[in-house]
Amino acid sequence: MTRWFASLGPGLMLAAAAIGVSHLVQATRAGADYGLSFIWLIILISVLKYPAFRFAVDYASVTNRSLVHAYSRLGRAPIGWLLVSFVVDMFIATSAVSLVTAGLLISVFDLPISGPHVAIGVVVVSALVLLNGKYSRAERLIKVLVVSFSVLTIIAMLVALPLLGGEGRDLFAQVSPSRGLAVFVIAMAGWMPMPMSGSVFLSSWACQKKALGNHPFDHKSAVADLRFGWTLTVVIAISFAIMGTAILFQTDRVVPTNAGAFATELLSVFTTLIGGWSYPLIALTAIAVMWSTVLALMDVVPRVTARLIDCMTGRTETASTKYSALLAVQVIGITLIMLLLLQSFAAFIDFATSTAFVTAPALAYYNYRAVTSPDVASHYKPASFLIVWHWTGITALSVFAVAFILERFF
Repeated sequence: MTRWFASLGPGLMLAAAAIGVSHLVQATRAGADYGLSFIWLIILISVLKYPAFRFAVDYASVTNRSLVHAYSRLGRAPIGWLLVSFVVDMFIATSAVSLVTAGLLISVFDLPISGPHVAIGVVVVSALVLLNGKYSRAERLIKVLVVSFSVLTIIAMLVALPLLGGEGRDLFAQVSPSRGLAVFVIAMAGWMPMPMSGSVFLSSWACQKKALGNHPFDHKSAVADLRFGWTLTVVIAISFAIMGTAILFQTDRVVPTNAGAFATELLSVFTTLIGGWSYPLIALTAIAVMWSTVLALMDVVPRVTARLIDCMTGRTETASTKYSALLAVQVIGITLIMLLLLQSFAAFIDFATSTAFVTAPALAYYNYRAVTSPDVASHYKPASFLIVWHWTGITALSVFAVAFILERFF
């Protein structure tokens, strides 16, 4: 058991990064506002995205290179799409995750400070930690934290199951087509269970895991690791939707629209189900998991962006020195977003998660191009059923992307 846990790597790192805005916020809101009406969407979008992440693992585990290298070999268009995706992750996605972390801190420690200002503090402290090289120590705790939080979440969900439909209450909302509903559906699907750019990060983590050499991490192990991490993210998302239904939707409690109040409501879901004794454990674990997500994004996005710049300039074999500069740019950009652009917690989270659809179809397509390139030996190329599955996903993601563009600009 210990050896198996130690062998887990990129898949669990992916789960740690995924259990954030899409799970704690969007899945809970889905249950609170619509009951179990959108459980199917969580499952469907997770199934549709899976092949693109599988291709990332296939490419990295076979070639020992990340998808950044593959994209740089495919031409300027793939690099352009990847760069746009990294900009979204560097500023918008990291801002959203920082804001949720700030909400938890405000709720748990009763801070008399606004969410945006606390979020700026979270970002600055995270940057200082990363510049001092201490993230490598914190990274060792991520697996323990995400497993602990996942176990607590699943226990709370199991306790919530008997409460569903209590006192004759409906399990499903009366859903009618509307602009607000469309916005929410697009937003939840955008980051469920992970933005498509996460596949690029996954390929980087897979290369790092293999380079460590502490445990065997061949192609078979890498695929098994992904399956475990992916399944865990889907189970946790469904768990939050069920808890939101049992505690919020069925009791007609209104979901707060600011970060601190939302975090308070979220933590109350756990304490209602498990008991007040669990509050310190749940609160500290949730903060740690969310902060690890902030650290992961602020570490990996500047690094892969720096690597992409190196590939674009032809310096593919040299270590980048741009990380610190890009990290500083990220902190400045997030600070400006928090001070000048943030008006509503819920609206910003919806916008942040929706923007993931702009680049998702393109990145999914180029992941396919990478895994079918000459870099990958023929017996590692995807089977026919996986290719059909992947193109079905690309088509669905394209529909969501078009819907997002139409909703935002027309």
